[in-house]
Amino acid sequence: MTADAVAAVGDLGLYVHFPWCRRLCPYCDFPVAVAAGPPPHEAYLDRITAELDARAPAFAGRRLRSVYIGGGTPSLWAPACLAAIVDGARARWPSRAEPLEVTLEANPVDCTPERLAAWRAAGVTRLSIGVQSLAADELVVLGRDHRFGDGLAAIAAATAAGFTSLSADHILGAPVPGRAPDVGRTLPALAGSGVDHLSVYELTIEERTAFGARVRAGRLAPHDEDTLTDLYLAADACLTAAGFEHYEVSSYARPGRRAVHNSLYWAGVEFLGVGVGAASLHLGPDGAATRQTNDRDVAAYLAGRAPAPTIERATPAEAARDRLWLGLRTRAGVAAEALAPWPQFVAWLGAGGLAELADGRWRPTLRGLLMADRIATQITCLPAPEPSG
Repeated sequence: MTADAVAAVGDLGLYVHFPWCRRLCPYCDFPVAVAAGPPPHEAYLDRITAELDARAPAFAGRRLRSVYIGGGTPSLWAPACLAAIVDGARARWPSRAEPLEVTLEANPVDCTPERLAAWRAAGVTRLSIGVQSLAADELVVLGRDHRFGDGLAAIAAATAAGFTSLSADHILGAPVPGRAPDVGRTLPALAGSGVDHLSVYELTIEERTAFGARVRAGRLAPHDEDTLTDLYLAADACLTAAGFEHYEVSSYARPGRRAVHNSLYWAGVEFLGVGVGAASLHLGPDGAATRQTNDRDVAAYLAGRAPAPTIERATPAEAARDRLWLGLRTRAGVAAEALAPWPQFVAWLGAGGLAELADGRWRPTLRGLLMADRIATQITCLPAPEPSG
């Protein structure tokens, strides 16, 4: 299954953001809030439902391809609320295919037999488990609230509960003092754990996080770019040897098990995001794009008085260029004719070993995936194509 096979005109992905966590990880820059007590399950569901009622008409006539419930820690949300989200999505849009992919992000410590059974009954078909690391010292540095054995235990419990689609997250480059980073402590075990998908992210230090403050104060030394590159290459070698396809910059999957929801993003297909801080993409009939990002204020959203969302509009030409750099983040690449107006850029891709032409498509090499951000920058600077004729 490729991103092109997953995505089609008229498809829609629904993202629902649940902002509450037990604790704030020091690297996290997502719109989250630490829950002092039980999250307001029903009250937040009511606000999500109200936003869906208001915004779904703009996406009328689409075919629902996926539902992704992320956060935050949405595995804290009451299963009855999760079921209401899934049922509400199905009621608003017809599904293009069955089974509909419904993903829930889950903390390992939440993957108890009782909750796993309740999630399946609620309509969840896929779990994305936030393992992050299987090394005890890395989990401490990353501020996670689970122990080194909990990640594999969660995967085993989910498998025993009947989940046949499982993904795990892993962070490369946790800055453990006095120890050189490696991939051998986590990735081989995750590759053999039974998951069919892995998301492998380099640790990024964001300004407004606790890690950002520690770096500015000189109390944390992140790994340099060469070290992170070596980790990325080692991760790729480990997982491809284990039979995973490296199909997007940070994503690996067993053959035929690529993430549907994320593939919609990379193909430039429409998605509706509801909840605190959620982002959406709406496409006009002329190919113009409107991106909307909800405000991050959790209390204001819950009270029904959230500030106006941020709106960004792109012309048809700008939206087309966005689809180019998104496509070049994936092994599917982009059609050669889409790049034909810019022969110098195509020559740069080829000469730099960043992409290869195969079956009429420019597909990024491993080096190209490493330099995906640079490729994106080059694409955004491309001149408008000359008019034909």
